[in-house]
Amino acid sequence: MESNKKLALGSHKSRYYYMDILNIIATMAVLMLHSSEYAFEYKPMQINWYVSLAIQIIFIWAVPIFFMISGANLLNYRDRYDTKIFFKKRWARVLIPFLFWSIAWYAWNHFAVHSGDWSIKGFINGIEYDTIQPIFWFFYFLIPIYIAIPYLSILATKMNKKIVEYMIALYFIGTCIINYGYMLMRRTPDQLLNNIPLVISTGVGIFFVGWYLHNFKVNKKQRYLLYTATILSIVFMFILTIILSAIRHETVRDVYSIFSIGGFLMPLGIWVFIQNRFHKDWQPSVKVAYWLKKLSGASLGVYVIHEFIIVIIEHLFSLSSASYVHLFLLPVVVWIISITIVLIFQKIPVVNRILP
Repeated sequence: MESNKKLALGSHKSRYYYMDILNIIATMAVLMLHSSEYAFEYKPMQINWYVSLAIQIIFIWAVPIFFMISGANLLNYRDRYDTKIFFKKRWARVLIPFLFWSIAWYAWNHFAVHSGDWSIKGFINGIEYDTIQPIFWFFYFLIPIYIAIPYLSILATKMNKKIVEYMIALYFIGTCIINYGYMLMRRTPDQLLNNIPLVISTGVGIFFVGWYLHNFKVNKKQRYLLYTATILSIVFMFILTIILSAIRHETVRDVYSIFSIGGFLMPLGIWVFIQNRFHKDWQPSVKVAYWLKKLSGASLGVYVIHEFIIVIIEHLFSLSSASYVHLFLLPVVVWIISITIVLIFQKIPVVNRILP
């Protein structure tokens, strides 16, 4: 959910269009996830439950891709501007929309859904503990990373390649294997691992993976290993979710968490596939480039408003979350409506600050 420009060869700016494509398909993947939440209701006798579960697992890479794009674009911000400008740009793009749409959702929850209280204290508590809008958990990972970027960026240099590889390896082993195992066993995560500075907390490893894959070429053998790992991850998470859900009589969503083995490997497979197909130097036609930039730039706006559209459509058409229309057609319709609204609002002064 970032613009993807860099300063290259002095004053010339170059755009990485493969990141625009990743941004766009990740936004669509988010809508697929939020239209298939029937999977959260454990209904093993219904074929639609298995279909919705498959959708959840197949598209779980969406938000990690956003984190990777942020890492690829921002860990080298010092090449383009100083830290003061970095914070000014980030807060304008993320903090203002986060606060505005948190207020909007807080009001919606009270006046439309009739849940929760209506007070300054209630709103502050909601912001503090992420209880206003569940999908806004994304911001609670992104904003702390932005705060840490000025010192994390010092590590993200090609001379520190081995150090970055070490950090990624620690993140994968600690978070995606060991703590993932603890999570599946419903045990408290390993305290020794969690106290390793920088690496385990807030998913910082996936940000460095984005920077790493953007700056270091992956060979053909490594690409195909990642493709294979992506497919195996889908199969593994699907089967294990069915097994553990049958044992516990509830959908065990932790199996396909973004902090799982598959949650780490799948976005890598998606990334290198798109990067290889649309390499860093790829230049589309002027018209295609224009729309890639427009659609990619609307991703954050789509993210913050699409749940409104889903709720409204469900209410107007009495749409069952288990129906195939909800699972497959709804996300397409919501994406079209959301994109249209965002692109229109982005042309309006002041309003464009809340839908950047």
